Amino acid sequence: MEIGIGVWAFVVYLAVVIVWNAVVKRSITEAMLLGFLVAAAFGGIDNYITTVVEAFCAAATDEIFVATMMFVFMSAIMTKTGIIGELIEILNSLVGRLRGGPGYVAVLASGMLGLVSGNSTANAATVGTITIPWLVKTGWPRELAATLTAGNAGSGQSFPASSAMFLMLGMAEVAALVTIDTFYVAMLTAGLWCVAYRLLVVRFYVGRNHIQATPQDQILPLGESLKKNWPALMMFVSIIVPLVLTLSPLAGVLESIPSFGEDGVGSISIVVWVPILMSIIAIIEGWKRLPHSVSGWIGLLKETQSNFLGVGGVFLFAIAGSSALSSIGFGDDLSALLAALDLPKVVMVFIVGALVALVGGPLGGVATTMATGLVAFTALVGVGCSPVAALAAFLIWMSTEGASPPSSPPIFVACSLADVKDVGKTFFPLVFHYVIPITILGGLIALGVLPIANA
Repeated sequence: MEIGIGVWAFVVYLAVVIVWNAVVKRSITEAMLLGFLVAAAFGGIDNYITTVVEAFCAAATDEIFVATMMFVFMSAIMTKTGIIGELIEILNSLVGRLRGGPGYVAVLASGMLGLVSGNSTANAATVGTITIPWLVKTGWPRELAATLTAGNAGSGQSFPASSAMFLMLGMAEVAALVTIDTFYVAMLTAGLWCVAYRLLVVRFYVGRNHIQATPQDQILPLGESLKKNWPALMMFVSIIVPLVLTLSPLAGVLESIPSFGEDGVGSISIVVWVPILMSIIAIIEGWKRLPHSVSGWIGLLKETQSNFLGVGGVFLFAIAGSSALSSIGFGDDLSALLAALDLPKVVMVFIVGALVALVGGPLGGVATTMATGLVAFTALVGVGCSPVAALAAFLIWMSTEGASPPSSPPIFVACSLADVKDVGKTFFPLVFHYVIPITILGGLIALGVLPIANA
């Protein structure tokens, strides 16, 4: 069995990043830069400069990279105005008496958003904007708050109505064996297994880190809290408006207008507009607490400089590395490797799951589906898995892309919101508390050990 150059490039890329960061003890930013430069070499020495330049330019203009920088700025504005503290007072009045309450709310909120949007980066950004400051305020370490948010981000891909689900059901080979009518409820039950697991992770974190309920004397009665802090609720407008414009019936109305159309709706990016609207609302609501001079604003930006350089630098090189791997043909070579496997059922299930989870981080959900979806589905059905269970398992494996280091966008969005400068501190818990367990969970569904409807 011949292994393509793209797969070897990916293996070396991961090895370089891990060794440079964990063994040589250099920064994760350096590790990602070095990994990118090494991976680009697999495209050929003659094409090296072209590969590096094109991958870097693609990363610098990537929508998610731009959005991540906006979130860093937004966090600075919201911290300076104190609006997050006001919102947290209201939230604590609701569930502050429950140990780890914000963690459970974060899991359920990600799951509910996942029912309407399969975008893992938007999930982390939308939910994390509210829950991460709340988690930190109630005693969760910053790295843990970011880990929890990124770990939840894949909820959208493990629930029905995600773009990856429709891509798979649109393939003739899949459509011949699975219909949307039978699969919708099946995928819903599979997604609930993932939510149940994530709730257990929160319980584990609460116990291990001795997270306490908010002290009684720090919790205002709900009525008093709302009267005092009601302007902070305007922050939800910045989340609701993009969701309504893109996911509600209003989106269909806008698409029917010739001057707006599907392209107009499609150009509204949740992950870009949430930080823009939140920054505007925070500036209006907290204007009295913001600088009123040029020098004051320059000072505010200097306060966030390290976060811009830390999170931004790592993410820039992460996207560039992913782009270089794609240009080398990593997706096609991985598909060929999957197609060549001929192993016993249990072994095949978990090897396919591991490969899908590995490729999900650098390629992202849709690209992973296009590159490996049909091959993975065919391989699972070929060894005797139920077609419904096989498709559900693939989508669950692919959903780990939100938590898969080192280049998954939700990780960097979550770290920017949590003001985590060393992104690498989240990698170990993300892999061992989310990626590996959820990959195993997907395998158990494929094998029928964990039941889902219609399988």
